[in-house]
Parts: sequence; structure tokens; C-alpha cells
Amino acid sequence: MVSRQRLFVVVSLMVLVGAASLVWRPTSSAVLYSGYARADTGPLTLEITVDPPIGSPGDTLRVNARVTNHSPQPLTPSIVIQLPSGLSGNVYALPPGATFNLQESRIDWLPVVPNGAAVEFNLDVVIQSADVLTPERDVIGILRHQGNESRTASQVWLGIPPLVGSVLAQEQATVGRPVRLHADIAGPGPLTVVWDLGDGRRLPIAEPEVAFPAAGNYNISVEVSNPGGSVTRQINLIVLPVPLASFRPDDDTPAVGQPVTFINRSGGQPPLNVFWDFGDGTTLVGQQEPTHTYSRGGAYRVRLTIENGIGRSEAIQDIVVGVAPIADMVIPDRTAVGQPLVGQAFSEDGATRITWDMGDGRSYEGPNVSHQYRRPGDYYVTMTADNGHGLTQVGKWVHVDSGISTLFLPLATLLIGGESVGLNVEDPAELILDPAVERLDGVFTLDPIPFPNGTSLAEQLFAYLNAARARFELPPLTYNYELSSAAQDHARDKARFPDNPHVGTDGTTAAERLLRSSYRGGYAGEATAWGFSDPRLAVEFWINSDSHRPILLNRITNDVGVGYLEDYASANVWHWTAEFGVSYGAPIRATLRAQYPLAGHTALDTDVVNYSWVWPLRPASGERFTVYLVSGERYVSLGSIAQPVYGSLYTLSIDARRVIGAQATTTTRAIGYDWVVRLESGTGQVLAESERRLISFMPDPAATLPLATAVPTLPIVTATPNTAPPVVSPSPVPTEVPPTSELPPVIITATPRPTMAP
Repeated sequence: MVSRQRLFVVVSLMVLVGAASLVWRPTSSAVLYSGYARADTGPLTLEITVDPPIGSPGDTLRVNARVTNHSPQPLTPSIVIQLPSGLSGNVYALPPGATFNLQESRIDWLPVVPNGAAVEFNLDVVIQSADVLTPERDVIGILRHQGNESRTASQVWLGIPPLVGSVLAQEQATVGRPVRLHADIAGPGPLTVVWDLGDGRRLPIAEPEVAFPAAGNYNISVEVSNPGGSVTRQINLIVLPVPLASFRPDDDTPAVGQPVTFINRSGGQPPLNVFWDFGDGTTLVGQQEPTHTYSRGGAYRVRLTIENGIGRSEAIQDIVVGVAPIADMVIPDRTAVGQPLVGQAFSEDGATRITWDMGDGRSYEGPNVSHQYRRPGDYYVTMTADNGHGLTQVGKWVHVDSGISTLFLPLATLLIGGESVGLNVEDPAELILDPAVERLDGVFTLDPIPFPNGTSLAEQLFAYLNAARARFELPPLTYNYELSSAAQDHARDKARFPDNPHVGTDGTTAAERLLRSSYRGGYAGEATAWGFSDPRLAVEFWINSDSHRPILLNRITNDVGVGYLEDYASANVWHWTAEFGVSYGAPIRATLRAQYPLAGHTALDTDVVNYSWVWPLRPASGERFTVYLVSGERYVSLGSIAQPVYGSLYTLSIDARRVIGAQATTTTRAIGYDWVVRLESGTGQVLAESERRLISFMPDPAATLPLATAVPTLPIVTATPNTAPPVVSPSPVPTEVPPTSELPPVIITATPRPTMAP
């Protein structure tokens, strides 16, 4: 609602402004930054002290690292101290066993700590540069010993004192009239602003609005402080006794019959005479802030006149009175989870803004809405139409049945020979997450949980996941065996083949692996981590990761499965996987996905080609996969198989000559086909079919050499060659038992197994 105001001043006023500046730097900042941090791992304690914890470019800070051994024998921990960027130090001051990585500002220290004693070192560092936007930095300490790790951080402030530009009063100053004081302030925070009004009042407000009860000269000062220093600037403000009229309505586009309060912001030396003209024939004398109601729509000019013994002032403002819009909406009264609910709003009397409240915490703006619910239930949908003069609300109950849930993040991509295969099997148009928070204010950490003896690491991972959700007031997730089975299989798979964290070595996506493990709910994301010996650290990593945090803190998710594998033969040793699901959702539709060969592949007709595809479900008894070469309407079967070679990956290996025979040898050019794989029932019914891919075969020159015609010079002896045995065209159908592979080494797994089948 835009204010339209014209101000007429009869008597001119004067504001005299002068400026002075003072700068002060504090000598202590222990209140905000202690510069001390401590980490404990078993019998070892690491302490980091930065003195002083506050500095500006050119200052010198002393970093002290001290490690204490509380055990009865000497220990050799590994310590990492990560310094903020912009610091430089004397590397020759480090003790034996310590190195300084200048590029990464990191100190690696391998001390030998005697029993019951402590070792320490001091390093003086000079602040070369400071980040004005983020002066609060961390000196991070990491203490590692025998596979255990503990982290700590000492927060320091590296910045510059504040900068204060012009200081002014934004309105003309008269007795009793509110005046807003403003200072142009810059510099790193946290900033503290205190105004001294020169009459005994001190206000800790950035932009105070003040009124002076008497005319006169006021020396006003503003003090701006941050941990790096304090700056003071002064102005001289003259407050005059002349009247100055000013007002505003609490609503400048009210509706007919709506009470409007006129807020008087006038000033001047009392006594003041006040006269109001509301523009509809109604006048009022003597009331400072009247309330008036208009009975008809239209434009009205409101006039305020004030006067005292020194002068007279007048202010005018136009307001427009109207009626609330007439509005309605059309929306279905029933839908299903994952299905779009489409609604449309209709309005008269110039509605300028239409908003929708879908009853599940989500809102939209505009005359049309399309929304998908993620939980079944009953929701009250509210449409609000606003034309500036009033609001009209229309509501309706919508029942949401159970249905198919949309696929969730993450969307990793597997590159196969330059082609992209998305993790979302059905490639939905919209991926929806409903995280409790969009971003973090700082580094997220969890307190260690004292688990009873015998608690597996997978159970600990499950507990830390729910502990992290509890920090954001989210309900705990329910443990699910099928999800844990998928998580454990993927953790084992990634220990051996860690290249792509979310794509199985058989080409399956996370959602497909949930189908293979027989999970009956909707897919809600996957999180993987490796190299962390403690599940708490893995969960902290996920929460601090912008791509993983929405998955862990999703309000929609209610099921989780956990997997853990410890394999010292692998590069990263510790491998963690968490699979998330929505119990009331529905699984994705299984898709028969062709893998190899890629479209446009060319081979000799005698080359053995590996036709590969992915199918996440176990074939039923009698079902088989058949690979066809397609030419026009003609389908030529290359062969059938019924068992995967690994996981959900199927491969049929065969050369084209066995099937198409001499057809490929009658020409020297390549013959093109489409290859396709079908899932068929025992009676030949097609249950699923992959995409078609172009493949071409060239005749093998070594197999199609023409015979030379000899010109005889001697009598020709005709010999009748023995008839060659016919070439049998086999249909390669492998045995029902998949090929065996060497078993992996014994590993430690920690996924809890149920006492009975799910």
C-alpha cells in the first residue's frame, strides 16, 4: 500500500551539522574470544591457545600447542593444526617432528610424549591479510591416536576496526517531532552502535528515532565498536521551535467501513493547535491521532494543519478507499500422494495478489497452483485474494490418498562412454526435498554418545543419525531391514570399487537397489562416506555437506537403513552408507535399462559382442531375457539368459554371424540393425523392453575371401570335395547358476540383522 504525500512547510528550518572523529582500539577481548580450545582422545589431551585472540593486519599472534599424556607409557599421537589463511610464521621455530605446509597453512606434528608429561611449542604468526566479510576464523586442532580422532577449534577474530562515514538527521528537527538518526557504517562485525544524544540519553540502537522536548543546540555522538577497535563521530543538531506538520495513515488504501488511524508526526513548540480535514466533509479539531471511517469508496485528500505562536504548517496526503475483492477458487477435493493437485482462482474488483496455503506448510502465489502432497491425509487449502483494499479468503478440504512418491536426491550421474545415465530411473520433472534448514550458521558437531558394550558401529550410526535430526526438532527415523540390506551391500561394493559413490559396479542406482532389496516404500536418498573411523564423524560430515544435509534433515523421510564395512585391504578402510525411505510412498517403476553396446556401435560380424543391461528385480520362475536384432518389422533372436552375471547386471556374449549367417557376407558394406532386450514370460509374453540402440556389422574379410578361378594348362582333374559338416547355430542359454567369482576376504560388517524375516 503505497503512501502518497505532499508536504507544505510555511516556515523554513535549519539543521547545522558538524563532525568530529575519534578512534580507539580495545586492549582486551576475552569476553567474546578466549582463544583456547581443548580436545581429548583416550589418555591424551590437546590444548591450543592463541594470544591475543584478536588482531588486525600487521599484528603478531602467538599460537601455543600443548599435548599431555595421562597414561603410564610414552605415546606418539598425530596432531594437525590448521591455521586460517593470511597468516605467516617462522617455520624454523617449530620443534622436531613438526612440519609447516605453507600453501595449506597446516602444521603436522608427530611428538613423542613421555608418560605423565606434556610437550608443547610456540609459534609466532603475523597477520598478513584479513577477510573483512568473515573475520571470525577457527584455529583447528585434530588429535589422532590408534584409529581414534578428536577435533577442536579455537575461534579468533582477524579483521579491521569499523569505518564510519557521514552522520546525519534524516528529518528536519523541531520540538517534539521524531527525528531518525543515521550513520554510514562499514566494517567487519560483530558491530555495536551507541548514540549519545547530548541530553543525558544513550541509546544502543543502530538507527534510533528520537524527539527532543526543547529547542536548542545538541551535540550528538555515535560510537561504533567491533573486536578490532572503536570509532566515534559527532554532529551538532539544532532543534527549532517552529511548527512542522507531518502525518501518515496506518493504511492508505483502506476498505469501505474500515477504521483508519492517522498517526501524527508533527512537531513544534507547545502549545499547538491541531485541525484535521478528512476530505469527505468531516473535520476535527484538537485530537492528535484521530480514527476515521469512510462510508463510500473513492479518492480522498486528507489535510492536517498545526500552528503555534511562531508559525503555521500544513501537510496533505491522498488515500483511496475501496472494497475487498470478490473471489472464488476451483480445486479438486481428492488427490493422491505424488500426483499434482491443480487449482485456479477467480476474482473481481481488481485483485492484485493471490496466495495459496496448501495446508502442509507450503504456499504459492499466483492465480494458478500445481502442488504435490508427500503424505496422505486431509489438508485445508486456503486461497487469499488481495486488491489493496481488503482480503477475501476461500478454503476447501482436500483428501490425499496414498500413492507414488516422487524420486528424491541425490542425482549423481554415471558416464558411460560419453553418455549420461541419471540416477532417477523415471526422470521425474521435479525433485522435492523438505529439509528442516536450508543452511547452517556454523560448523555442526555432535556430542559423543556413551554406548553400552557390544553396540555395533552400524547401530551407533543409526543413533547418531537420529541424534542429528533431534537437534533440528525432527522426529526419529525408523530402522528398516530391507534398507539396511541395500546399504550393507552398497558399502561392501564401494569398498572394492570406490570410483562412483552412488552408482553400483553393476550399474544400479540407489533407487534400483532398494527395489532389489524388496523395500516397499518410496526412495528418499542415499548418503555415503568413507575414511571416518567413528560414525559420529560421518554424520557430522553429512550434516555439514550442502548436498547431503537436505537428505538427512528431510521432514518427509521416516525410514532409514544403515550399512558399515571395515576393510583394511581397501583404500579408505571404513565405509558408511545410509539409505532413506518413505514408508507411505511407493517404489519407483522398474525399468529395463540397456548398458552396452552404446548406440552407433560397429563391429565385425565375427566379433563377440557383449550385450549388457540392468534389471533390478529378480526374474520369476520361467522368465528370461532375450536379445533381438531388429530390421524393420523383423526380430532376429540372438539368444536368451535368465541369470545375472553380477548383482543386477545381465550380459549375453555372441557374434552376429552365428545368427545372421551368410547375410552379412554378401556385401562389403556395414549392415545396420537396432538391438533391444526384452523380459519375457515362459509363454513368450513381453513384460518389459529396453530402448533400441543402433548397431552395425561389417563382414569379416578373413571369413569372406573370394575363391580364384584358375586357367588350366594341363588336363583338369576334377576332385569331388568331401561335404563339410553343417554349421550349427546355437542359442546360447547359460546355466541357471550364475558364474562364480572368488569370494572377498573376511570383513567386519555391522549391519544388525532381524531375528525374523521381514
